[in-house]
Amino acid sequence: MRVQEVVKKHAGVGKHIRRYTLEQSVNLAIKLISKASDDNLIRLTYLLERLAPSHTDANSVRVVREAFRTGHPSVVLAKKLGRELSDTYRKGIANFIVQSVFFDAHTRGRYEKKHGVTPPFTILISPTMRCNLKCDGCFAGEYSERDDLPADVMQRVIDEGKEIGISFYTILGGEPLLYKPLFNILEQNTDASFQIFTNATVVNERVVEKLAKLGNAILVLSIEGMQEETDGRRGQGVFEKIMRAADMLRKSGAPFMFSATPTRKNTEVVVSDEFIDLMVEKGAIFGWYFNYMPVGREPDLSLMPTPEQRDLIRRRVSHLRSTRPILLIDFWGDGALTSGCLAGGRQFMHITNRGDVEPCIFCHFSTHNIKDHSLVDSLNSDFFKGIRKAQPFGRNHIRPCPIIDHPGAMAGLVKKFGARPTHDGADRILNEFIPELREYSNKVKEMYKDTWETEYGWYEEWVSK
Repeated sequence: MRVQEVVKKHAGVGKHIRRYTLEQSVNLAIKLISKASDDNLIRLTYLLERLAPSHTDANSVRVVREAFRTGHPSVVLAKKLGRELSDTYRKGIANFIVQSVFFDAHTRGRYEKKHGVTPPFTILISPTMRCNLKCDGCFAGEYSERDDLPADVMQRVIDEGKEIGISFYTILGGEPLLYKPLFNILEQNTDASFQIFTNATVVNERVVEKLAKLGNAILVLSIEGMQEETDGRRGQGVFEKIMRAADMLRKSGAPFMFSATPTRKNTEVVVSDEFIDLMVEKGAIFGWYFNYMPVGREPDLSLMPTPEQRDLIRRRVSHLRSTRPILLIDFWGDGALTSGCLAGGRQFMHITNRGDVEPCIFCHFSTHNIKDHSLVDSLNSDFFKGIRKAQPFGRNHIRPCPIIDHPGAMAGLVKKFGARPTHDGADRILNEFIPELREYSNKVKEMYKDTWETEYGWYEEWVSK
């Protein structure tokens, strides 16, 4: 056999061995954290600090050591994951870390060199808009199975995403568990990771068993607070079904998250100690807060959290994640951590059931359809480039949104690039509601006038590193 043939035959062996070793190392770290005493782990950090390849890595180790020393809730969460996760999910998390941190970085670097920007971290896909609930203010309407995204198109999106270094996919709806090809797609993509937002009403033992067997998909249970708030918006008995789904997932060793939509009616409840303690008790490891946005079938501006409630969410989320063993993200109030708006392919994009490529799950406008264009072409459309060029839309990143914090910004981009509405009535938020949104945004601006200067002084130093 010629030398060239030998090299070609064994070209991937080194990478395979390196990947296997990395996955073993991450698995070992998870097990070690769950079993070792804090004193022994602190001793280990001193060794790791001496072995750190760079000053930045050494600083990261010191942060971890301080967390162990102070008993930070993140350590409690890490130990909990190590103890309670099934072997399949532990392997799945190790695969996600290894793939996204080590291997995707090279592919993403090549994309950046070619296109001048990095690809998004995740792609949001709504393969179906069918849903068995009719929640107040939801943008899901009346759809049939004929309106679902074809499975081959969804698989092509994932394949093209992997080619540019995207191995994490967010599945939305509608109710995505009603999408018949879903589990076939999960099975075909064990080298990718998924978070699936669900109302939990169709989660049963068969669904949990399939998830536990795969280990590459985590459910995000949508909930509106306690029983009164959840059943009030989603329907009688839904809260009980969510609790039952949480219990089944925890029993199987499957991690799960929650997603809450703060409205003017439930804000105080969803950021209360009682609610978060319930989520921790049930086994949630992560929680998303997405403030109500006036989009969809019957948009209602009166459901939006008041500016004061929005600030309450920001402050309470910061407090809760420093006192409870759960990771929490406030999609608006944590804008400083993301340097503002993430839409338009900067860190995510959204593909609808019809294939329309939208800049954000809340921005129903598009110039490209994934059925007619590649993922790369869609990411590099003039519309998306225009959005990225305009980001951030303001200096104060806790006011990140070009729709509700800077009314008129997205409307101008939609008009400039000829983006069309992808849902009936989508243009109301960029036209009819502008006067009321301007009044709202001015109140938020006034409320946060001093907050950015007094509480986020760390930001400039942080982004300059």
